[in-house]
Amino acid sequence: MENKDKEQFEDILDSLSDHALGLSLRQVRSFVNEHPNMISSADLEDIEHDYALMLGYMRRGYIDPQRESVYENLVNRLYNFVSNLNMAYKIRNEAFFMEAARKSANHTFTHERVRSELENFVTDQAMLSLDPEEERAAKSKKIYEGHNRFMQTLFCSIIVSSQWSEGDSDFYEELLLSPLVDTIDIQLIISALTLAVMNNMDINKFSVLINVYRKADNEKIRQKALIGWVFSLSADMRIHEKFEKLVLATVKDPKVVKELVELQKQIIFCTNTEEDTEKIQKDIIPDLIKHNNLKITRNEISEKEEDPMQDVFDPGADEREMEKVEEGFQKMVNMQKEGTDIYFGGFSQMKRFPFFYNLANWFCPFYPEHPEISSAMEKLAGTTLVENILESGPFCDSDKYSFTLAISSIISHLPKDMREMLNSTEALGVTVGPEEQASATYIRRMILQDMYRFFRLYSHHKDLEDPFNVSNFMFITDIIFEDTEVYKTLPELCAFAFKHKNKDALAILMTKYYDENDPKNLYLHGYYELNYNKEPYSALRYLSMLNDMEPENKKALSLLARAYFECGEYEDAAECYEELYEDDQENNSLALNYCVAMAKAGMYDDAINLIYKLNLDMPDSVNVMRVLAWTLMGLNRLEQAEKEYLRLLNSDEVEVGDWLNAGYSAWFLGNINDAVERFKQFMALSKEHGITKEDDSITDDILDDFDFIAEHGISSTDVQLMIDLVDSE
Repeated sequence: MENKDKEQFEDILDSLSDHALGLSLRQVRSFVNEHPNMISSADLEDIEHDYALMLGYMRRGYIDPQRESVYENLVNRLYNFVSNLNMAYKIRNEAFFMEAARKSANHTFTHERVRSELENFVTDQAMLSLDPEEERAAKSKKIYEGHNRFMQTLFCSIIVSSQWSEGDSDFYEELLLSPLVDTIDIQLIISALTLAVMNNMDINKFSVLINVYRKADNEKIRQKALIGWVFSLSADMRIHEKFEKLVLATVKDPKVVKELVELQKQIIFCTNTEEDTEKIQKDIIPDLIKHNNLKITRNEISEKEEDPMQDVFDPGADEREMEKVEEGFQKMVNMQKEGTDIYFGGFSQMKRFPFFYNLANWFCPFYPEHPEISSAMEKLAGTTLVENILESGPFCDSDKYSFTLAISSIISHLPKDMREMLNSTEALGVTVGPEEQASATYIRRMILQDMYRFFRLYSHHKDLEDPFNVSNFMFITDIIFEDTEVYKTLPELCAFAFKHKNKDALAILMTKYYDENDPKNLYLHGYYELNYNKEPYSALRYLSMLNDMEPENKKALSLLARAYFECGEYEDAAECYEELYEDDQENNSLALNYCVAMAKAGMYDDAINLIYKLNLDMPDSVNVMRVLAWTLMGLNRLEQAEKEYLRLLNSDEVEVGDWLNAGYSAWFLGNINDAVERFKQFMALSKEHGITKEDDSITDDILDDFDFIAEHGISSTDVQLMIDLVDSE
C-alpha cells in the first residue's frame, strides 16, 4: 500500500476506533472519490443516508431509545464497508492478494457447493474400496486431483473474501466441527481464515476460529484454530464488541491460559530460529561433515575408502571420530527437545520446488496422495522412507513435502548401500513416537514451524501482517488480556525470555510487568537495562533497590558492581567487588574485576599486590597484563609500565584502546615521537573498527583522561600541543 493511501486508511481506522462516525464517513468518502470504480459505493451511500436521517431526527428533537444501538450498528456497517474497500485495494495493488484473487476468480463457493464437495470427497474415498483393484489407483488419483483443485481455489477465495455474515460464520463453524469432513480440509480452511483475519479483521471469521478452538475434539484442529485466533490479534481493527466478549469468555478457562503461555514460549523459540540456525551451521554442522565417512561429488554420494594404516598409527581414531559425530548429533537432539527449530536452515533451501508456488501447499498437512507429489512418490516406490517421514519423522508438514521432493530428485544418484539404508527404520535418525506426536505441544510446534517457513520464505510474504515480527510476536502482552489471568503469567514469561536470551521479548515484557517488591523482577529489569538497553544509570536504580532488599544476593551484587563501574562510580564498584572477592578468593576473573575497579578509582596501592598475584598465577593473560600496566602507570612506575605495554603491543590480542594507553606511557616518559605514533595508530584502528569520532580528532579521547594525565605533570598546554601533533599528522 502506498504511503499516502496507508495513512488515509490508518486515519479512517483511528476514527472508527473512536466511534467518530461523521468524521469516518467523510474520510471514507474522500478515499472512495480518489479511487473510483474500486468497489461499489452503494453500501456507503446507504450508511450516509441512514446517518443523515439520524442527525435530522436529533435536530428535530426526537428522543430515540434505540439511538445508541443504531449508532453502533452504523459504525459496524461502515467498518464492514471499509474492510471490503481495504481488500479491494489489496487485490488491485499487492501481489499476494492479486495472486489469490486470480486463482479464485470465476469460482463461486456457495454453502451448498462447499459442503457437498467436502462431504462427497470423504464418501468417494470410502467407496474406493468397493472398486476393482485394477481401477482403484486411477480413480483415486482422479478424485484427489479434482479435490486438490477445489481446495486450492477455496483457500484463496477465503483469503480475499468480503466480510462474512453471521450466516456464513454459523455455516463454516458447523462445517469445521463436522465428522463428515476430512481433517486435512478442515485444517486448510482454518489456515485460510487465519491469513484472512490477520490481514483484514472480520469478526465473523474470527468467531469461527475461536469457537472451533473451544469446541473441536481433534487436537490438530484445536491447535490450528488456537494459533489462528491468536495470530489474528495482530489485525488492525477490533471495534466490534463481540470481539472482546469472545476472547474474555475463552480465557476464563485455566486450561486455555496454560495453552496460551505454552504457545507464547514456542513463538519465542521461533523468533530465535535464525540465531539457532547460525549456531548449528557454524558450530555443529562443520564437525559433522568433517568427521563423517562420505565423499560428496557433483554426480554421486559415496563412502570414502578407509586408510588401512590408520589403525596402526592412530589406534583410537575411528572411535574418536564416531564420538565427535555422536556428540554433534546429541547437541542438536537436545536443542530440538528444548523446542529449537533445528531443521529450518537446511529445509529453507528446499522451498523452490514448483509445489510451493501454490499458496495452500505451505499449510497443507502431509499426505502421500497429494497430487502434486505423485511423481516423487512414484520414484520412491519400493522404499519405506515416506512412511517413516509420515509416521515418525520430526519434521513439520512443509518440510515433509520438501524432503520427499528432494530425496526423489537424488535417489537415483545414491549408492546402493545408501538406498538400502533408506529402507531401514533408522534412516531418519531421531524419531518421534505416536504419543508425543499426539500431544498438543508437539502439534503446536509443527504448525508454528510451517507458519514460520511461510512468513520467512514465501515470495510475497512482505504483503502480509507478520505474526513473528517484533510488533506482533509477544501476543501475551496484548491489552485485551490486561485484566485477566493471562497477565498473571508475565513473571513466568519474563524468566523464560531471560533464560533463552531473547532481548526483544524481554523488552516488551519489561514494559508490561514491573513490581518493585519482587526481587526477581528487579533483577530482570536491572539485567535488561545493563546488558541489552545499555543504560547503566537505569540499571543502577533497580539493582540498588534489589541490593537493599537482598544484600546476600551475589548475582545481583555482581550486576550492581558492573552498573557502578559503567556509570563511572569506581569506588562503589570496587567496594562491591571487594565483598564478592572476599567470598570467592580463588576466582581470578573476579579478582581481576576488583583490580580494574580499584585502578580506575585511583586506588593503585591497594590494587598492585593483588594484580601481582594474578600475574604470577596467569603470566600469559593479556587482561592481567593490561591492568598491571595501567596500575604501574598510576603508581608512576613508568619504566615498568612501559615494559608491560611493549609486551602488550607485541601480543596477538592487542586491542584498540591499548594503543591509547601505551601512548600515555611513552608520553609520561618523555618519548614524544613514540607517543604520537601510538596515538596515530589508535586513531587509525578506531577508524578501521568504526569507533572513530566524527571529526577524526583525538581530542575527546585525551580529554576524557585529563585528570589522569594531569596527575603525571602534563599541563593543559602540553595536552593541546599533543592533540595538534596527532591531528595535524
